[in-house]
Amino acid sequence: MNPVVLVVGGPGGYRAVTDDWGAVGLDLDLMAGPDFAHVLTGGVLAHGDPLPGPGTDEDVQAGALMDPDRRVLLLFTLEGPSARMRTRRAALALLRAARPGWDVRWAHGGRTQLRAYAGLDPADDPKRNVLPWDGNVFDVVSAGWAVPDADFTVATPGRCHLVCHAFDHPVMHGPALLGLLEAVTDHGTYHEPVAAGLHIDPERRRVGWWLTGHQVHHDTAAARWPGWTVKFWEDRWAEHRAASGGRFDPTEPDGTAALADVRDEALRHRSPVRHEPDGSVRLSRTDGPSREILHGEAARRVVRQAHRTAGGG
Repeated sequence: MNPVVLVVGGPGGYRAVTDDWGAVGLDLDLMAGPDFAHVLTGGVLAHGDPLPGPGTDEDVQAGALMDPDRRVLLLFTLEGPSARMRTRRAALALLRAARPGWDVRWAHGGRTQLRAYAGLDPADDPKRNVLPWDGNVFDVVSAGWAVPDADFTVATPGRCHLVCHAFDHPVMHGPALLGLLEAVTDHGTYHEPVAAGLHIDPERRRVGWWLTGHQVHHDTAAARWPGWTVKFWEDRWAEHRAASGGRFDPTEPDGTAALADVRDEALRHRSPVRHEPDGSVRLSRTDGPSREILHGEAARRVVRQAHRTAGGG
């Protein structure tokens, strides 16, 4: 399964639905523009549960919150062009170009950031202060994971470690991470795209971290490092590069090529949204993957225009 949560604000407040199979390609779905979003919005308001509802307090791989009144779109994904370092900027540019007049934001905190935007107290989540699993910190090269854009983190505490990022960002371990990293191979330098990064300066007791995906309760990271200065760089890996002293120095993505790649991926995209005989969309599915529907010509026109607007020519 690849669960997703969709949240929509309306006259009666926020409502949410979950979909067991909708996470993969959510960013590409949303590139289809306002018409596609309108279908989702109507379906969620008609069939969703009032918040706090399903998915906002469960682990999901992707999610989106649409606030039509304020024209705000919050989204996050675990995979796809918007979560890949090489194509991230291009994907977000196309998403914004497909929604003129909307404020499109990345929810670095995942489902917990959607909850907070909708007015729910983050402290009400029982998982807020759960410690991450120590077994998540291991050398990904030894595990055979070291490929470009793989889901792992570069940590540079005077060295360069490539560690797993499958569950929680390593920053969530707090200072205990330094001891865990002692057992992980030092690779010296790394120059490929990754999903996240972390720089630790033990002498100055400073930490900087970033990610292209999401980390639930990301706002608790600083409190997990008492006595340290912790900076969240969002997705700005250039700050990690500057702080690392050359240990992390990825090649800067080609913006024009990335825009073309995301456009082509969106044009090829087959949405996993199931259409009922009456043309309505089934938004909550628990009976396995549904028949995939190729984006229609109207959606492809939106994608092509968004590519031009974003500077792709």
